Amino acid sequence: MKFLMCTDGESYAEDAIRFGGKLAKEMNADVSILHVRPPVSASSRIQLTTARKKLDQWDLELPGVEYLIRAKEILSEIGLTRPIAEKKEEEKISHVFRSGIQGATELHLIGQHGELVRLRMREGHPVDEVLEEADLGDYDLIIVGSRGHQGISKYFVGSTALRIADLAPCGVLIAKNIREDDNFLLCTDGSRLSEKAEIVGAEMAQALGAKMTVLAVAETEENREEASKLARRADMILSQMGVALQHKVRVGRPSEEIIDEAHDHDIVVMGASGSSAAKKFFLGSTPLKVIEYGVCPVLVIREKRGKIALEVTN
Repeated sequence: MKFLMCTDGESYAEDAIRFGGKLAKEMNADVSILHVRPPVSASSRIQLTTARKKLDQWDLELPGVEYLIRAKEILSEIGLTRPIAEKKEEEKISHVFRSGIQGATELHLIGQHGELVRLRMREGHPVDEVLEEADLGDYDLIIVGSRGHQGISKYFVGSTALRIADLAPCGVLIAKNIREDDNFLLCTDGSRLSEKAEIVGAEMAQALGAKMTVLAVAETEENREEASKLARRADMILSQMGVALQHKVRVGRPSEEIIDEAHDHDIVVMGASGSSAAKKFFLGSTPLKVIEYGVCPVLVIREKRGKIALEVTN
């Protein structure tokens, strides 16, 4: 499994890396940390070209390197990477930034369980570069931190995070207002992707030792029994995996009910709901609204190149 975590040096991005690193450690996932540097002027490019030849020095004042250094420190703090001294000689990977690796400048590290950790830097528009990185790297999950705005739209997600969530070629976790407790809300509507989201969410929750609740939403009272059957079906499937959980049924507009229920949980897990082949890489209105206005992180499972993103194998 491969995680791509994005950073712009802000505190919310560091929180997302800390949360994603904790999850990656428990799931033995490979990790790439990506920083996208804004395009530079022609005059500055000559200096940067010269600077790239000296990227073996961590104290190099190249824009963006300090964010990757901080990300490396966070991963070390949570125990995802091992100190260099603990590595066997044959396990050591170059600790020098190298350019021209799939369009990025990169440094390789080694994780606690032998998984790879990559620090990568690209130049360009954040959305375009993150999407290109996700596509070229064949990642299973993109983790993007986002701040909550103040005022009426207190929890509104920024345009960069929202566009990445909408256009990504794999699963996406929009991490905002992260709390210490891990209480997963698994949303089901009976679709194939929501069923997979339940399983993937349960796998993650188990890895983190989190509590789990399955939620089904009926748009009218007449549909309550149908929604209740969906919740019980999910409960039965996950119980066969040895997962202990509770299930709930709410009545109303799905996005609004999920957002309201999420106040009592720490992460929402749901399937993407693209409505046609032409829009299979778009989330659909319900996931986007939950991402945009919800109070906690949202993990969306979606199609990935003919497969279901973030598929977990035994």
